[in-house]
Amino acid sequence: MGKCIMTAIKEFERLEALGLWRDYKDSQRREVVVSFGNSTLVLSDINNRPITHWSLAAIEDAGNSDYGVIFTVDDLGEETLEVEDQTMIAAIYKIRASIDARRPHPGRLRWLIGSGILFFFLAISLFWLPNALTQYAAGIVPDSKAVEIGDALLKSIQKTTGSICTTPAGERALRRLESRVIGAPSSRIRIIEMGSRPSLHLPGGNILLNHNLAIQHPDANLLAGYAILERAAEDEQASLLMLFKSIGLRKTLSFLGTGDINNSDLETFADERLFGPLALPKTQTILDLFTIAEVPRTKFSNHSNRNDLLEKQDLRLEEYQPILDDSDWINLQEICTN
Repeated sequence: MGKCIMTAIKEFERLEALGLWRDYKDSQRREVVVSFGNSTLVLSDINNRPITHWSLAAIEDAGNSDYGVIFTVDDLGEETLEVEDQTMIAAIYKIRASIDARRPHPGRLRWLIGSGILFFFLAISLFWLPNALTQYAAGIVPDSKAVEIGDALLKSIQKTTGSICTTPAGERALRRLESRVIGAPSSRIRIIEMGSRPSLHLPGGNILLNHNLAIQHPDANLLAGYAILERAAEDEQASLLMLFKSIGLRKTLSFLGTGDINNSDLETFADERLFGPLALPKTQTILDLFTIAEVPRTKFSNHSNRNDLLEKQDLRLEEYQPILDDSDWINLQEICTN
């Protein structure tokens, strides 16, 4: 995040206001406290417990209501936040303007212009271009295209692992776990049987968790911990960036022109992700997400050999709210029974 954006956030870091939040279109609106995090808008209950957090870069103006201005981070506008406080509204607009001034704005013309610029760079710098190209390509892929690529990779992985596990009761439990560790259900965390690998993340937000983490352990702490690990890894290095590095310069240029990636290249990358090393995000990145999700980290640290996560003492297990109740946990354990 640029210096001007960080300056804008620091200007409002102590600002709080009330808002009305709903997670689905037909949900009842809920009063929340709105405040700013490092790169997110944090929504908390009246007891200052975080409910969810919105990426500042994803916030859009969805119009006005009788209460105030409506904001959303959902393409369909189902999850909304209504804010009446004019100071908070102005702060959100100011930070959004700082972000918009720095971000790429993809579109057909942008793709054509960008491709021409990149070909020019190819003529003057063969050493600098490959990394710059992959960074550029990963940055301009629309979310819908990222989801499409992620789903194609998931289909390829299932040829080796077998199908995604799902039952109605298990899915409900999984969405509750997802809401705890990500902030809001997105139906992108999946349970699958994949040998000894505990977890994996793919473009478009897919996070795969090994069913063994549920059946071999007494609670949901390990599942939640590995979901946080993969989310932290995605935050540090986008899996789309890894994909473009994998397919190379020529095929990345081809993607910029056509928007397509060869199926054989996707299958190769899927194997690299499935059989490659586990993600190793930085300590502070993971710690921040554990803190926001209010998930204990001791058991995950011991299981994953991430002793660095215990340099700062963890709370006792009983000081945390259970991630799932007993019924949900049983349903999640039995999600692969069909």
